[in-house]
This record gives sequence, C-alpha cells and structure tokens, in this order.
Amino acid sequence: MSTIKVTKVIIAIRMAKIALTTIKEKMNKPELKQSLLPKGMISPSGIRGAMVLLFFAFLLSQCNRPVPINQSYFAVEIDVADSLDQTRNREGFEFLLYSQETQNSVIDTLFIGKTDSMGQIKGTISFDEAGAYPLQISRDGSPILSMRVLLAQGDSVLFTGEFPGIGQTLKVDSREQRAVDVFDRVDAGFTRTRRFIAIGALADTAIIDELRKWANLYEQVYRDYPRTFASSFALEAAVQILSDIDQQKMMSLINEGLDNEQSLGLALTFGKDYTSTTNGFDRGVHYLDSLHSLVTNKEQSRAIDQMLIELHYDSLRVDEGKNRLDRFKRLYEDEDLSFWYKNMRFELEDLTPGTFIPAFSFVSTEGDTIDEESIKGSPTLLEFTLMENGLYQQQYEELTVSYQLFAPRGFQIYTMAFDESATTILAFFQERDRFWSIAEPPTMNRKSLVETFNIQYYPTRILVDAEGRIIRKFIGEELDDFIPYLTPHLTSN
Repeated sequence: MSTIKVTKVIIAIRMAKIALTTIKEKMNKPELKQSLLPKGMISPSGIRGAMVLLFFAFLLSQCNRPVPINQSYFAVEIDVADSLDQTRNREGFEFLLYSQETQNSVIDTLFIGKTDSMGQIKGTISFDEAGAYPLQISRDGSPILSMRVLLAQGDSVLFTGEFPGIGQTLKVDSREQRAVDVFDRVDAGFTRTRRFIAIGALADTAIIDELRKWANLYEQVYRDYPRTFASSFALEAAVQILSDIDQQKMMSLINEGLDNEQSLGLALTFGKDYTSTTNGFDRGVHYLDSLHSLVTNKEQSRAIDQMLIELHYDSLRVDEGKNRLDRFKRLYEDEDLSFWYKNMRFELEDLTPGTFIPAFSFVSTEGDTIDEESIKGSPTLLEFTLMENGLYQQQYEELTVSYQLFAPRGFQIYTMAFDESATTILAFFQERDRFWSIAEPPTMNRKSLVETFNIQYYPTRILVDAEGRIIRKFIGEELDDFIPYLTPHLTSN
C-alpha cells in the first residue's frame, strides 16, 4: 500500500468521527462551555490518565507549588436600548466573577461590581492561576447570563453589550479572546476540510499537501499569539496533523514548545511514541528520562514515572516494569495512588501483552459459543462497553470503518455490552447498522468478565492475535492507537 493510501486510510478512520477536537466544543462564545482550569478540565481515564492530567496541569498552572497572584484589568460598558427604557438607565448590572473547583465546593469571589450611571465598571482582578473562570451577570437580583471568562496575567478584559438581548450583543475583547477568535477561524476551515476528506471529495494526491497547509496555519497561530491558550491549542492541532504526514517536523515543533513550557503533554504522547517506535524501546526510555529535567514539581515527575512503567508494560519488559512499579510505590507512598497502582499491578501480572487471553465464554447474536479457543485463527478485538456510553457512540462509526477495511484480511470483533436493559442495546442498533457479533446479554457473566479483564472504564478493548495471545489493551479514547498494533497480524491481500 502506498504512503498516500496508508495516510488516507488513517485519515478516513479519524475523519469518520471528526477526530480533532475543536475549540468551539470547549469554548462556545460568549459562553465557555468547559473550564480550562487544571482541576476538572478532563477526567483522566485508564492507566494513561496521568499523562492527560499532567499536560493541562503543566500548561496552565505549575501545580503543587506556590504561585504568585496574577492580575487582569477588568472593564464593562453596558448600554440600554431606549425602546426598553427611555431614560436609558444603565445602573445596577452586576458582574460576579468567581472561582469554584467543583460544583459542590465553596465559591471564592474574585470580583463583584455594579455598573454606574454610565453603565461602566472598572477594576482589577487578582487570581492564582490562568484559566477560564465563571461569570454571572444579573440585574436587580435576576440572573441574565452565565458564561466563562479567560483570565491571564497582565491581560485586559473589556465587556460591551446592550440590554435587552445581551446574550447576543455581548462582546468580550482581550488578548486571549482575540487569539481564540483567530484560532476559531482556522479551526472552522480545517473542520470543513476534514469533512471533505472523509467523504472522498479531495483527490488522494492532494490530501497530504492540504493537511500540510492547515498544519502551517495552526503553526502560524501558535507563533503569532505566544503564551496564550489559543497558542497551545494551535500547537496541539499542528502536532496532531503532522503526526500523520511529517513526524520530523512534528518533533521539531514539540522540541521548540518544550523551551517555552507549552508542549510537555505533546512530548509525553506524540514525542514518546515517535521516539520509541522509530528508535526503539531504549531511546523511548531515554526520551522520557530526559523530560524529568524539564519538570518543576513532584506531580509532573510522578506522571513521567507512571508513563515509564506503562512503556515497559507495552514493550513486554514485564520484570523491569514490576521492579519500577515497586520503586514507584516506595517513592510516592505518601500520595493517594492506590487505584492506579493496583490497576497497573493487575495489568503487569495478569494481562501482560504476549500472554494467552484468560478464559471467557458467551453466546453470540448468531448463536455461536465464543470463547478463548473459538477466536483463535484470526486477530480479534474484544470490546467491553455500555451502548449508552457517549464515548462509545462517538467511536462506533470510526470502528466500523476500521472493521470494513480490515475484515477482508481476517480481522474480527466481538462486543460484550454491559447495559442492564436489553432494550438499550436494541435501541442502539435501531439507529445504526451492525457489522459484527455481539454477546447475548443473558449468556454473559458480567461480574466475572469485569474481574477477569480488569474492566474499570467503558469502553475497554483487548486486541488478541491469531494464536490467542494478548497484543494490547486499549482504554477509553485509545481507539486510534490499535491500528498499528493490528496491521502486522493481518493476512496479506
């Protein structure tokens, strides 16, 4: 298969779900849908969750160490339409900006002020960490609008709008917001391009050049708006694109980003994967060890140590992985790591790649008994999920594309749905075509399957080779990762 065709296969699979998360899903202006604060931005899943947490913690907060108070200038200019109030009374619009780590935690007020007769508020906001903070706008005690506001050190945030209809007229002007606006325009253009690629509207020979163009545009945003949230999002987008078409350029961007503390998370994912895949396990370990010199606190160092253990697990260095895990427990025994530690211990001892799949059994929708013996002869993906799981629903189309591409070369899938109600499973396939067998719910021992395969999150997938040996376990969003592990085990066309 040519380089262009291989690239198109990978892109087609990813485009089927519009893989690259857009900033508008995180920040639907003017209301920022999701907090950019390190705590609560993304819930880590699986044994690799520490890496995700580390990226955002490093990017936004320098966790677990004293940080200086940051300040932003805050100004409001609100007008009132004379059709509503001929006196155009602009007083009494209250802006409450606060911090709240979780929905049930105590609210910490950062700023509260009411507009004067000119409809203005001016002040300075002090805060610990750069991020997106909740803002409540009200008048005379009646809420008008809730949103989130990006705050960064030294920035100036100006609100302008007209009442009524402030939800439509409110504008936020700041350095961070202007950067986000530029990113949004680039991201919207790339979203359209991804859809064109997904439906085959772009010639094969044009795909790589088109992707390189968008990688360059994202890179330009990264360079034009340094040290902003949009810059970090743009860097991540450029790296994701380049990971498929130009990995040397990808590494160059990652290394550049390390100098200004913007790409540690990308180094731990794309950089580590590229280094270990291209140059071998030892270079991958050396690469992760080298990142230790860049981190500034114990939490970041701990996350790198966790990834080193996982790299040993993935590379079948089981004994050394166990030794590192024991050292890890001693080093971080004062921290709450019991879940990750127990989970990793189970994986290293019972589900190590290269060992035979544990015994299991169920009856498929076609009436066949499926067990550890019957799946031998073909590379098999065993899925454990809930059909009502939102992530699984997002991934289903992508997995369908993978199945249709590789089934002619011997690939097979079996899904074990753990939904309590069979109606939920039936409803799932009323809206979608089914291409592979699923387990009949009454024939599964859910409790036994959860314990045997250490199912902690949905979906969890285990890839097995034709001899019945475990190739790799994939958790949650790791679906994209399974293709490189699968292809060496497929039969030739």
